[in-house]
Amino acid sequence: MSFNSAALTFNDLRKRQAPDGTIDHIIELLAESNPVINDIPWMQGNLPTGNQTTQRTGLPHGHLRQINRGVPAEKSSTRQVTDTCCLLEAHSMVDVEIMGLQPNPEAFRRSEDDAFLTGMSQQVAGFVFYGDSNKNLDEFNGLSVRYNHFGGNRHDASYQVINGGGTGTGKLSSAWLTCWGPNAVHGIYPKYGFAGFKMEDKGEQLVKDSDGNVYQALVTIFKWKPGLAVRDPEMVAAVRNIDLKAINAGTAADKKALVENMIRAQNRIRNFSGVSPVWYVSPELYTFLNLYFNDKNNVYITRAEAMGQMPEIRVNGVLVKREDSLVDTEDAIAEAM
Repeated sequence: MSFNSAALTFNDLRKRQAPDGTIDHIIELLAESNPVINDIPWMQGNLPTGNQTTQRTGLPHGHLRQINRGVPAEKSSTRQVTDTCCLLEAHSMVDVEIMGLQPNPEAFRRSEDDAFLTGMSQQVAGFVFYGDSNKNLDEFNGLSVRYNHFGGNRHDASYQVINGGGTGTGKLSSAWLTCWGPNAVHGIYPKYGFAGFKMEDKGEQLVKDSDGNVYQALVTIFKWKPGLAVRDPEMVAAVRNIDLKAINAGTAADKKALVENMIRAQNRIRNFSGVSPVWYVSPELYTFLNLYFNDKNNVYITRAEAMGQMPEIRVNGVLVKREDSLVDTEDAIAEAM
């Protein structure tokens, strides 16, 4: 299941950068750290600070007309949702004296820059799932905030969430089924901004240490203005309130129920046409699914192996990826009122 659109992934951007190789190296690094970052299609927003989406919330209906009698006028109903981008920036400063001690100064500087890039990619991956502008105005809202209740009526965001049955605080997990596509879920960057990283080599500058004293350093500035747009709330589904410890220590029925809940969530997706669906799970939940593959009760999990690559697992045909930014220390979410 894939889509063909103007949306760019980071691998697409890699092919369009300058030929000096610097940006190319940065994008390859992202693909190796958090898979969600490389999966996201990126599209320019329609606002200087993000993107506004108009969602249809109600449809007009026909009326049975009688002879010599009219019918009332109707119209559809809509709502507008605004998603904002954040501004992520980091500065790398390498003392010129350290550079002078290296046999390959440029390679050393690049390795220092890589650490900043890895950290930034991990931050954005965390925002995709846990970003909360109510707690920090500078973040964009992630999936956990948008889908923070279970149950509810069809077409509500809460209807897309299956309750895994766990309770309490600081001990639960979630599994996220995200359908990437231009009319489903995608990353955004500002209308007048740029896609991906912007790396500026500022050369040698005088900088200050923690005591305010100056020294000469090579300075690199990294900027990224990412956001997340959920254009169609029914193109995301989740199993939340998963107590992995209880399930691992539980019965065969408990383990089977977790996989069946993932199937229930999958069937809440509007449709899979023109999108790229992926399950994202924590490392521990990914381990559970790998182990359950060999369970005698397993009928939904399959595994494909390719030479020179790690095996891929799928639940009912949908690819599952281990996402390190997902944690097993979430608090329980409540039922929708």
